[in-house]
Amino acid sequence: WERVQKSLPNGANILSVILYSDATTRDHLGKTSEHPIYLTLGNIVSWRRNRPDAKILLGYLPILKAKDISQKRSKSFRLAKRVLYQYALNILTRSLLDYNGGFDLQTDNDIKWCFPFISVMLGDLPENAAVTLTFNSVNCHHPCHKCLVEREKLNNVELTNDQIILRTPENMRCLVEQNSAQQYSLHDMKNIFWNYPYVSRDF
Repeated sequence: WERVQKSLPNGANILSVILYSDATTRDHLGKTSEHPIYLTLGNIVSWRRNRPDAKILLGYLPILKAKDISQKRSKSFRLAKRVLYQYALNILTRSLLDYNGGFDLQTDNDIKWCFPFISVMLGDLPENAAVTLTFNSVNCHHPCHKCLVEREKLNNVELTNDQIILRTPENMRCLVEQNSAQQYSLHDMKNIFWNYPYVSRDF
């Protein structure tokens, strides 16, 4: 938040966008599922933000289903799922790009100049892997979607800050451009959030 605030013009305010993503089943047999995306604002105090009426349903992500187990395990199917996820998420969020120059928001009889900032996308491990395009496995060489600490060192509580390299949009893009993505448990494709000027460094 502080990093983005410093990059904004004087008098500008951050409108903190929080996204929630969670695939869920609709029946007791687990045969019917949906993948809703919800949106709320980090500017709202937490006790109020956690109420149901402080969130909106942004939309549903399409769910790609395999015809059999062989197709489900194929590289082409897994790639198609990643591409579809990123494409659908781009459709749901790209209107934020229309406000790169900010917009006027009227609140409490005041008008504030705001810039949308995608501050976080909440989800479980599969959701985080899909958003960040990291490998969805705890057994890969770099299983954390937030940092590049090796799997064998994740339980080392004596690691210093200098030894913990974060996965930022800048260095993830660099790894893809250098054809080093797989070496760092990253899928070799562009993340749609790299297009956003004001986004969390987690993407």
